[in-house]
Amino acid sequence: MQFNATAASETMDEADRQALKHTRTIFLSDGQPHYEDLSPKPELWWVSVQLSVEDRIASDEELMDLVIERFRSREYRVTYYDALHHQETHCVSFPIMNCDPKLDQHSWVLINIGLVDHYQLEIVAGRLAIDRDYIFGPRA
Repeated sequence: MQFNATAASETMDEADRQALKHTRTIFLSDGQPHYEDLSPKPELWWVSVQLSVEDRIASDEELMDLVIERFRSREYRVTYYDALHHQETHCVSFPIMNCDPKLDQHSWVLINIGLVDHYQLEIVAGRLAIDRDYIFGPRA
């Protein structure tokens, strides 16, 4: 587990912060990039998991299981305003749904497992798919 509140994030201007609140996710809806409106959140924290090249062969459901497994084993990074899936290949990021400062960051992540479960149900229902080219890069 690693915490990363970079100087760049701390000096990010308000326009950039607001732009990130309507952000591209790792998912596709009807074959098109899926965006989330996170504007109701006063602050934006992300939890990110690194995947491997070998993970590409997993089904979308299995990838969500891998994310949950890595959350539980504390193999994640927590960042402030920086969704690592925008910056790094093989990375998936989810907004932290409960940023209660009374809770430790691992508690935030455990609560966030419910969000990943929700996305997994959306995948099973056929409403979302994982954008593998976005996460892993296009196939050669």
